[in-house]
Amino acid sequence: MNKTVRVLSAGVAVAALALTGCAGDPADAATVGGVRIADSTVRGVARSIVEATGTDPAIALKQATYDLVLGEASRQIAAASGTAVSVADRTAVVGQNQLAAAVSATEAGAPWGEAVGTTYVLLDELGEQKYIEELNKLDIEVNPRYGRWDAAGVTIADAPLSNAATAANA
Repeated sequence: MNKTVRVLSAGVAVAALALTGCAGDPADAATVGGVRIADSTVRGVARSIVEATGTDPAIALKQATYDLVLGEASRQIAAASGTAVSVADRTAVVGQNQLAAAVSATEAGAPWGEAVGTTYVLLDELGEQKYIEELNKLDIEVNPRYGRWDAAGVTIADAPLSNAATAANA
């Protein structure tokens, strides 16, 4: 194989890795403690947020990803700590906000309502400091199309604009 072909082959391999963002499975928006959050779930929730609130699709996508990550983390923290989070408690939290209730009432938005409700109830039960300590024990990975998990800030850091725009329009 000549040198030009080897250089081109290496360049294609690097580009392929960059385009996939080194993510485990492109069908995953994130993983929390080994539990996968499907890209399709995030997109469905984001659509529900946009329809209920008129939020920009790229912002809704990031918010959906963040809330679903925290929701799964909260479920795992609750299970590990033996803290019960009832459906009634989750429903009461979500019902306090008309827009949150509207998003949660849709089939695609229901996972979001459960995630947000669980997170708020658990935060109230454990307190912010204990919650963050437990959260930081979990292995959280976000597909680079949606951003980067920032454990110190307990947030999803911005994705490059080209990635966010591509994810929102896909």
